[in-house]
Amino acid sequence: MRTIMLFIFVAFALSSCDDIQNNSPALQAELDGVLYRAIDARAEILPNGNLVMQGLTDVENLTITLSGSTEGVYTLGATGVNRAAFQDFLGSIYTTRPFGDGQVVIESTDNNTFTGTFKFNAFRFGLDTLNAQKGFFFKVPIVAGSTTGEPDPPANFLSATINGTDFESETTTASEANDLIEITGSTDNQSISLSFPSALTGGNNPIGEMITASYTIDGVTLQAVSGNISIVNHNTTLNEISGAFSFLTGGPEGVEITQGQFNVSY
Repeated sequence: MRTIMLFIFVAFALSSCDDIQNNSPALQAELDGVLYRAIDARAEILPNGNLVMQGLTDVENLTITLSGSTEGVYTLGATGVNRAAFQDFLGSIYTTRPFGDGQVVIESTDNNTFTGTFKFNAFRFGLDTLNAQKGFFFKVPIVAGSTTGEPDPPANFLSATINGTDFESETTTASEANDLIEITGSTDNQSISLSFPSALTGGNNPIGEMITASYTIDGVTLQAVSGNISIVNHNTTLNEISGAFSFLTGGPEGVEITQGQFNVSY
């Protein structure tokens, strides 16, 4: 009996997989190796020409925004229009902006529907990553006014790993004065502060006289003695900047800050 039931289950599972491939419309992907299958998929072309596609379940949603709606390849990442965002059942938001990457291919636009594939790497507040593979959308229809605003992480965030423990700021501030940008991310008893010239460029910028960092815990501030700050994107028109950092503090027991990321408006 157990063998018979197992056979029936496998047959049902294979049949279900076929149904997934043939459903119209459909949007699905493997998210960190787990199948995400939307129960509702729709698209909308916004007045500015951007295409928004959304796949929804009762508790999760995946939103893809593209700069156009014609057949072709769209590269995701940085701070451009092309992006993907996923909100899970806990409310956690993963986005390809500004640190992620990926690709969307629109293969067909027959009868005001969209068919194609996608893959991406997205980040949650700089702490976790989400890998989407084998993504595809099939005959997703245009329905005017049907999409909702994509889930967006807080405008300002700073995160890092402190001696191997995750740190995510509860309050993040940023300002510019005298051609210096200063950023501080804080919790109740800890904070990380960065200061660097507003003209700082990408790549490794060693901590030194004009590039400084510090870590404060329980009112005691430890200055960085080595490390790097790099800029990923800097929009001087909107006063938005994102980057990465790592450093080691001085003192009897140096504190190691790694995997630091920030995305702020100043």
